[in-house]
Amino acid sequence: MYASSILLDARSFGAQLPRQLDSLHRVMRYGEGKHELLVADDTGDHRLPGLACRFGVTLVSCRPCPLGERLNVAVAASHGELLLFPGLGQGGFPRWLSSQLGVLGRQEWDAVVLQARRQSALMRLMRLMRLLSRLHRASPTDTFCVTRDWFDRIGGFDPVLEHDALPELIERLQACQARVSIERA
Repeated sequence: MYASSILLDARSFGAQLPRQLDSLHRVMRYGEGKHELLVADDTGDHRLPGLACRFGVTLVSCRPCPLGERLNVAVAASHGELLLFPGLGQGGFPRWLSSQLGVLGRQEWDAVVLQARRQSALMRLMRLMRLLSRLHRASPTDTFCVTRDWFDRIGGFDPVLEHDALPELIERLQACQARVSIERA
């Protein structure tokens, strides 16, 4: 079993996918086989098998469906103890991942939202909004990580949701008393 499974969605990443795969591939080379990288694909793009081969990615094909179902299909094909869903602005994600693998099983969270760096004025506004709301709604630029145990315990993503699949999973984790941490990249 791998320590982590990094799961991306080809449709969501679109033209950014090759750049993201290159960045993650460089980090994974030094991970001593601790990570696996999977890409869920419902696009049928003829370029993806070549990219998968080039970067050592497992390409998980699925029928056209909402994001929640695509990610559930990818998770079913994965083997990691941690499930990581990189955001579109992954920022410090690779550095964060390497530091967390050393404490795997001893971490003080069941799930974590790794916020992408934002401009300072926007950060102040986000802090104020978080004070007003106890629940954090993940941004598409945030990276999300959850233990496989908790992911399985709550039944994974809602298969009918598209853009709200990740925020809704976080809300269900919080409602079930999972330890959800919000950290900066």
